[in-house]
Amino acid sequence: VINALISKRRDFASPESVIDVDLLDGEDLDHEMRQRKRKPEAQYAPWLFVQENMKHGYGGKTGDKAAAAKEVERLAEENGVPIAYVDKGVLNSLCGSRPHQGYVLRCGGLEFEAMSRIPDPTSDEDAPKLWLVLDEVVDPQNFGALLRSAYFLGGGSQDMNQGSSIGVMVCSKNSAPPSSVVSASSAGALELSHVYSTNNLPRTLNAAREDGWRILGAAASAPNGMDSAECYDLQDVEIGVSQPPTILVLGSEGHGLRTLVAKSCSGFVRIPGSLMATVGDDTNAGVDSLNVSVTGGIMLWHFLHGI
Repeated sequence: VINALISKRRDFASPESVIDVDLLDGEDLDHEMRQRKRKPEAQYAPWLFVQENMKHGYGGKTGDKAAAAKEVERLAEENGVPIAYVDKGVLNSLCGSRPHQGYVLRCGGLEFEAMSRIPDPTSDEDAPKLWLVLDEVVDPQNFGALLRSAYFLGGGSQDMNQGSSIGVMVCSKNSAPPSSVVSASSAGALELSHVYSTNNLPRTLNAAREDGWRILGAAASAPNGMDSAECYDLQDVEIGVSQPPTILVLGSEGHGLRTLVAKSCSGFVRIPGSLMATVGDDTNAGVDSLNVSVTGGIMLWHFLHGI
């Protein structure tokens, strides 16, 4: 909530500020006036909903938590977002019973920023030399966790992630949208990050490869039909200023990299496991890989360590 209010990327405009009732008549005017008389939670308008026991004394919060609670309300007032104090049941209903810590912000949505070609860092000193590219990652919690890692490791700031050493790109279709679940899972990093999208990921990766990027796909082994492609253990991948800028591509949770996306990669990288757990005759006991968000965090740290 606080990051959304700080970044000011979302639409906080109230209907009253954009709808001139003098231009309405008949049923349209009646509908608009009824809408404005409804309870805040029933209105289709921006509101900051705060648990009612926080109205005085910030719900028993002290120290930094009390200061943060006060800052949320100050930022809401600064952005012209009205505040409604409601009971916990209303907050639970508004957020689908997900954790809310006493605050729910209703506002406009976010959109990915379109990009067809990844900037060349050799011609743009401010461009990231490491990109995280997600090929149809559809789980919002995984997506949020990856954004959190990219923001934390890349040195993001409250100024829309300016100066971050990690760029992030997704597919415009079949990817988790920038929803409230993603924002919460990212600990608010979504609100402060530029996330780009492309309509044709294989074409974008091929163009990047022509521009001199090293494109590494995360995979346990080289995909079928690409037996000649190298698949490195992560610790064996060469890093450092002598290496070309790198694009790390992570595939979907269930199927990994799509065929055309894999063919756009110049090589593949994996995180080798060190513990072989056995239950009866079942080697690995069903645990033979890492979650995509965990994989992404480990690999991003490794590549950044050498930049």
